[in-house]
Amino acid sequence: MKGAGVLNPRTKEYEWLGPFGATMMFISLPLTVLGLNAMCSEDGGCELSSALNFFGLIESEIRKAIPNLAWAAGIEIGWILLHCLLYFLPIGSVVKGMPLRDGKTLTYNINALHIFFMCHIAAALLHLIGMIDLGVLAENFFALALMSVIITAVASVGLYIASYRSSNTLCALGGNSGNFIYDMWVGRELNPRIGSLDLKFMFELRPGLIGWSLLNWAHVARAYETGNLGSAIVLVSILESFYVFEALLFEAGNLTMMDIVVDGFGYMLCFGDLTWVPFIYTLKTRFLLLNPQHHDNIYLGFCMGMFAVGYMLFRCSNSEKDRFRKNPKDPRVAHLKVMKTSAGKSLLISGYWGVCRHPNYVGDWLITTAWSLLAGTTYALPYFQPLYFAILLVHRQFRDEHSMEQKYGKEDWEKFCKLVPYRLFPYVY
Repeated sequence: MKGAGVLNPRTKEYEWLGPFGATMMFISLPLTVLGLNAMCSEDGGCELSSALNFFGLIESEIRKAIPNLAWAAGIEIGWILLHCLLYFLPIGSVVKGMPLRDGKTLTYNINALHIFFMCHIAAALLHLIGMIDLGVLAENFFALALMSVIITAVASVGLYIASYRSSNTLCALGGNSGNFIYDMWVGRELNPRIGSLDLKFMFELRPGLIGWSLLNWAHVARAYETGNLGSAIVLVSILESFYVFEALLFEAGNLTMMDIVVDGFGYMLCFGDLTWVPFIYTLKTRFLLLNPQHHDNIYLGFCMGMFAVGYMLFRCSNSEKDRFRKNPKDPRVAHLKVMKTSAGKSLLISGYWGVCRHPNYVGDWLITTAWSLLAGTTYALPYFQPLYFAILLVHRQFRDEHSMEQKYGKEDWEKFCKLVPYRLFPYVY
């Protein structure tokens, strides 16, 4: 067996501006989630001008949320534990992940799509027969967001401490620097597990994504109850639920993504999965609850057209890549041109991946922008998601390309970049 030093070499290069950047993320991310949701409230008025009273609004919302924090804790913890249990349901399939550098290959339960339908059907039925009121989730949204911030902070500390339980624990190559702030941010352990429950994989797609969809419908329920139901909030909820459904439909494809293969499970992913996705991505329906929108058919057609184009780019490019990885001789991809590397690998230089290096990112951004457009053009707050998403995708493309350069070698990567010069859009280098 490899020694601990060979198996888990020290991280020599920092990302995210190192420990300083990690510290800033620990501070800024919770403030962003709480601040934006405080601004997107009756007191904040969904106006950018309310940012002048940013901390005052957060303090006010926290004071109002305190009486409901115990209830919020029960909802949040219960929701997480429910998904831990549902992961083991004997439905779906079991697949193998990518081989790890210690020679092991982990197995994963693929049943998130079944869980998606179970949760939505159960929530709808219980709401319709009066056993629960989904609108209560929207009414106490800030309390849920605040409790999620607390839970992810505690969970991240626990994950970091647990990564030292054994010298044979497999660490993420980028999260073993020895600086606890940085390693806790990036994630020190690559695949933390409780028995066969893979925490990173389960959290990646289930509590946050399914929670995002259900919280949208909670806002629809509250809009209906208060007489503020507009066509835009329903359409946004439908499109975003479809997006979640589609992500879960291709759940196994996530096993080749950077989040699973490269990143450790620390605050970055834990906060992103459990707090950022359900409490930032719902800003549009939260806004539309307070500001109902009805659009004419031309405007709706434009928004739907942008969504359709984005979805086509996103899904077709990802499918093309996955088919090529599984079987380069597949008739659907056999005609594509490739560049052979010195390592014997092949890189696509035609099809979707010949137009730019990240066509899936372009599609994903168009989808997100289409959702925000449905919130109208009067207010800026609903456009936070596509703005942040553009920054995230540009940063992620540089992380991807740094990893690819290390994998294929500088000479081969530079040759590939000349053949496919564009990163995202043709004007973004």
